[in-house]
Amino acid sequence: MSLTAATPQHAAGAPISLGDISGALSSRWIAAALTIGAVASQAFSHQNGDNSWLFTVAEKTLDGATPYVDFIESNPPVAYLMYAPAVWVARLAHIPVEPAAVASIFLLACLSLWLTARVLLRAGLVSKSESGFLLNAGVFALVFLPGFSFAEREHNACLLVMPALALYVARCESAKLALGDAIAAGLMAGVALAIKPYYALALAAPLLFLLARRRSLAPVLAPEQLTIAAAVAVNVAAIAVFTPAYFDIAPATFDVYLPMKEPLSDLLREVWFMLNAALLATLGLTFGRACRAPKIAVPALASLGFMGTFLIQGKGWVNHGLPGVELAFLAVAAAIAPVLYGEPDGLAERWLKVRRAVMFVFAPLMVGAPILFGVFLGATGFEEYKGLTAAVLRAAPAHPKIIAISPRLDVGHPLTRRVGGEWVGRPNALWLMMFSQMFLDANWGDAAKKERLRSYVARDARGFREDVEKSHPDIVLVVEKDKRVEAAMRNPDIAVAMDGYALAESADGIGVWTRKPR
Repeated sequence: MSLTAATPQHAAGAPISLGDISGALSSRWIAAALTIGAVASQAFSHQNGDNSWLFTVAEKTLDGATPYVDFIESNPPVAYLMYAPAVWVARLAHIPVEPAAVASIFLLACLSLWLTARVLLRAGLVSKSESGFLLNAGVFALVFLPGFSFAEREHNACLLVMPALALYVARCESAKLALGDAIAAGLMAGVALAIKPYYALALAAPLLFLLARRRSLAPVLAPEQLTIAAAVAVNVAAIAVFTPAYFDIAPATFDVYLPMKEPLSDLLREVWFMLNAALLATLGLTFGRACRAPKIAVPALASLGFMGTFLIQGKGWVNHGLPGVELAFLAVAAAIAPVLYGEPDGLAERWLKVRRAVMFVFAPLMVGAPILFGVFLGATGFEEYKGLTAAVLRAAPAHPKIIAISPRLDVGHPLTRRVGGEWVGRPNALWLMMFSQMFLDANWGDAAKKERLRSYVARDARGFREDVEKSHPDIVLVVEKDKRVEAAMRNPDIAVAMDGYALAESADGIGVWTRKPR
């Protein structure tokens, strides 16, 4: 019986055959088109505030700044050092950092997809007929879909854990694996955990599945697991030796940044979280027990792990929601692949279920997800604060020195890089001061916690005054109509620092302050 004969042409009167669909979905032209689309999306857009700030920190590090002293960053060193090679290449090539950084992540995506495919193909877990479709799914999820979150830490983490997930799939089937592949995958996963320890959840759930399936603890001592453990240990030791000041910053992160969370009810209603849940629900309802297959279960469980990181971080930000959606998409693709490319017998009934899932859930989400993740933002001329770039260019000299009085990072970044300016503040914003004061106003914490919060307020305010007095910024960006900022402006240190500045103009709720003429 031919594959075409078993299609829903006979089961449900479909106008085209399963063979036609499977052939189209495995076309290499799809991968090429998606890659071109991803390149275009990045070329016509700009890097978001998180990335722009971390590029700046990487630059400062290469220029000899002392991490966590000359600049203040709440993330561990790998979060910004991973962009340092791109900064170095950009300087050698005399090009901006942004395209060099984007190109480096495209290369990382190629490495991730290549190593993932290598593990699965060598283990005999993906047939040649499936490989084209799964490659296209991987390019869509890992290269095209990220959009405005491209090169974010979460995007990078998803790329870095993919080969380790492939190893887990292979070990579930007791497949023979190359030692070099296991070590390479373990190193990549170790880097992901060095970016944010939360990402261990994306590996922990699939690892537990592997242990249960094998009914053995032996996989815990597999080469990739030992490599991950070694990488984590080396990272901690390197922080202690080379950037010990990080441990001075860490308490503030635990006291202030981590508790800054949206209510759980709001997080559960975030569109990317609901999208993630919808994909996984579709997977379970459509394929049922077939979801126990390692090729499906491992990415689905990793997706659940990333959903956990989304809830633990509690910010509701789009980049936090990205990796869960990426892996849920890949889990659904892994479930569909056997229907499209497997043995024809018995596929007709399964195809009916798949067709409904694809038609009413999977396809609409596939179309809508790129919009949600900002793939097309570049075509809209998106700017974080409309008109602010132009206002700064009007008010400032060439290559202005910039600082901000703001609780959020995206006021000064990427604007500073966009106008060719220099960021002269040590932190990326005064979030520590403002959220500490907010917690104090809410009478949050015991006496010891309140004392630490008051010290953070004083430290941030004093640091702002020192940065202004040292660097004499041309522009101070001040968020308007924000009670936290208004309170900060009354702080004696900040008031003294702002004594020589006056409001020049405003744009989209951001005041552009310049030095008063003498």
